[in-house]
Amino acid sequence: MIMLAPACCIAVLFLHTIAFAAESQIQTSAQNHLPSIEYQAQRAPAFEQALERIGKAAGTSGILVVSLSSGKVVCESRPKDALVPASLMKLLTSYAALKKLGPSFRFSTKVMAAEGPVEGVISGNIWIKGSGDPFFTSENALQLAEALKEKGIRQIRGGIYVDSSFFQPLSERICLDGDCVGAYNPVVSAAAINFNTLTVKIIPARSAKAFSADSGLAGDYVRVSGQAGWTKKGRSSLRLRSIGATGNGREQFQLSGRASARGGRVREFRFKAADPAGLFAHTMRAALERSGVRVLGTEAKEGTAPPGAEDIVSYDSPRLAELISGLNRYSNNFMAEMLLRSLGGYVAGAPGDSDKGIAVVRTTLREAGIPEEIGTLNCGSGLSRFCRVSPDTLCRLLAAAWNDNAIREEFISSLAANGEKGTLKRRMHQPGLTVRGKTGTLNDVIGFAGYVSGPSGKTYAAAVMLNEVRDRFKARQAVDSLLEQAAFSGD
Repeated sequence: MIMLAPACCIAVLFLHTIAFAAESQIQTSAQNHLPSIEYQAQRAPAFEQALERIGKAAGTSGILVVSLSSGKVVCESRPKDALVPASLMKLLTSYAALKKLGPSFRFSTKVMAAEGPVEGVISGNIWIKGSGDPFFTSENALQLAEALKEKGIRQIRGGIYVDSSFFQPLSERICLDGDCVGAYNPVVSAAAINFNTLTVKIIPARSAKAFSADSGLAGDYVRVSGQAGWTKKGRSSLRLRSIGATGNGREQFQLSGRASARGGRVREFRFKAADPAGLFAHTMRAALERSGVRVLGTEAKEGTAPPGAEDIVSYDSPRLAELISGLNRYSNNFMAEMLLRSLGGYVAGAPGDSDKGIAVVRTTLREAGIPEEIGTLNCGSGLSRFCRVSPDTLCRLLAAAWNDNAIREEFISSLAANGEKGTLKRRMHQPGLTVRGKTGTLNDVIGFAGYVSGPSGKTYAAAVMLNEVRDRFKARQAVDSLLEQAAFSGD
């Protein structure tokens, strides 16, 4: 089943009063029974080299390291400066989702009809109603089709409509720096399939001097026009570009360039769907036909289910805890933006949108005792130059999750692990070092927020944020060096 100026600082929240070193400590607030943090600017000598490397790699930084057992601030500098977090923003989104929806929450995708089946026949249209599932795939479409077949349905006389009304707008393309088609820029919709992406394979056939296109179950969604030629010399220069949605539930693509006459190599092109509802509807039609359920209607596109429509079958996603592991561990922008809008819809009331989701995130952090000065939040994934979060906020969130038995295991297990999995798989292989955390990267941003521990067994909460990065490779090395120094400091 599917389940999808250098600074150093650490901040932590504790549920009980703890005494710390005089120079920097966390004290219990009588007002909300949660700790407040008092800082005194300092640079720990043990971190000087790492801080110097960070200063050379980035124009602005904020860093903090705190022992979760003793509360001692190991290193701090400008901890409350609000910086661009990049994908560190996903920690706020996933934390709020676990708190408000719960680790066992599941998304439901329903097949609906105006009237139930009679003798194996649905007399009219069907609607596929989405509720924000960020990990619904073609395999799940086949499962829904099989469920209809097992219910005795063999024919649908109407068309297939996809209802994405749980979100507003119905579909939304997330852009960054003017780029709306890049690999990291998702298209979100309440009913989404395969992350709202599709792969088109262009298959040269030398014998016929022609080309064919293969998009799997989504094949009928794709319309390819244009011409491509053949070349006896040089490499293949085949190109395929999207012209856009056709308006009838399909997407038009244009083929150009030349293929090598010496070999018929298949070329794969990956796109974000211009019409997510159309992609879903055509994929569902193919899944139904493959399962032996005939669809007589020709329509396959976006449409809202009528009031009173009956639920015929449904598919429930994996637990939220499993979905968030994919989101954080592999830094999935699509899943984060879907989850933000789902938070808005489920908690603040449908339809969900980005503003409602952000309001829920802010409320959740405030309820955790994190100060009002959270920063500027305008997205769920970190794909924004205007989003601002401080190391102080991130560390407080890390400590809140650490001390919350209801979500602690799910939150920590969702993070990447050094040398093992996710975005930290190729980093920090030093023996005795354990790191679980979230990374953040834009062209000029490098960040880390998470938990680090060394041979002493002590665990530290750390937030390291670098903006105006001059060299990303050197910036990552500097971050890793500081985290290693923290883990092996023994403080």
